[in-house]
Amino acid sequence: MNYICTWFCADEKGEESIFPQTGQKSSSKQHQDIYWRCIVLFYATSKRFNKNERHLLFTNVKLLPFLDDRNVVDMLEHLQVEVVYTDLKYKTPKGYFGMFQNQFYEFSILEYISKNNNNPADTYMILDSDCIFLKPAAALFEAGEKNNGFLSFEDDCTTDLVIHGLSRKDMKVLYQSLLRKPIDTIPGYHLGEFFLANVKNIQIIFSEFLIVWAKMLVRFSLNLPKFNEEAQTLSYIYYKNGFKASLSRSLMKRIWTNPVFYRNVDESDMELVVWHLPSEKTYGLTDLYRMIINMLPDYGLNLTSHEYTNMTSKTLGIPYLSPLMKIKYYSSSYYRAISKRARKAPFISKLLESV
Repeated sequence: MNYICTWFCADEKGEESIFPQTGQKSSSKQHQDIYWRCIVLFYATSKRFNKNERHLLFTNVKLLPFLDDRNVVDMLEHLQVEVVYTDLKYKTPKGYFGMFQNQFYEFSILEYISKNNNNPADTYMILDSDCIFLKPAAALFEAGEKNNGFLSFEDDCTTDLVIHGLSRKDMKVLYQSLLRKPIDTIPGYHLGEFFLANVKNIQIIFSEFLIVWAKMLVRFSLNLPKFNEEAQTLSYIYYKNGFKASLSRSLMKRIWTNPVFYRNVDESDMELVVWHLPSEKTYGLTDLYRMIINMLPDYGLNLTSHEYTNMTSKTLGIPYLSPLMKIKYYSSSYYRAISKRARKAPFISKLLESV
């Protein structure tokens, strides 16, 4: 059995972490609703292509919210999504790292699978919720099956680029310290938004994580370099156990769309299976949610392939950005930047808090 999954781990008040793309406190309803819309849209785009796979949502939220007066429970049931509750068991200590602290929730998911599924051939694909499907996921599962039940992709980042506190060169030094031996190459940085492995490999990965997790907590207490998020941690586990990244560039891609900051869109992106759209949470994905979930009957599942592809392409500006979308990007991006600076000013900050 093949499983298609995403997840949502809510931060509680007083335990917020930084999510730059939403511009909201991670414990706030405004922030969390952005992710819930992505989640419902994720499953709606998957179900139109992947009717034989089981769909799971992992979350630490016991009472799912309402979106635009619609119950998320009802929407997920309509899309035949099974909700699996599990706690955030691997919570980083206060001060560990300021951004994306709940990303270690992925290891709570892997623990759940390890303990509750005894079929070694069952395969789980776990994606970030700001992904959408353009084609059936069969190609991804088939690639994983041909690679001994594992599939991953590496970021094309340079060896010196610091991502979440570590560059790939930094990761090499940390790997050598953990492995207690020199390594010849600078390791790759695997994309954290994509995970695919069968249960046999998940059990290996999770058992390795428990060892690494204990070491990271010790290193934090000693103020030593450590893995700050799940992608760095998984990259090390993959390296140690000989799990190789796919060389394919035709299946999925992290697509940056905002021309104000960075845009890496190509015409060939229309041939991908999955788009990961981290900068579109409050732009195109929100618009696509309104059209597909709020306006179309049966969540757009009755659209023809041409209609669906045309809608996603135009709404997300892939591969071409309309003049109107350019204006929207620039105006909203600069507005956010000005607002962020204003909030840092002591007088403005106090004024906003009093409103």
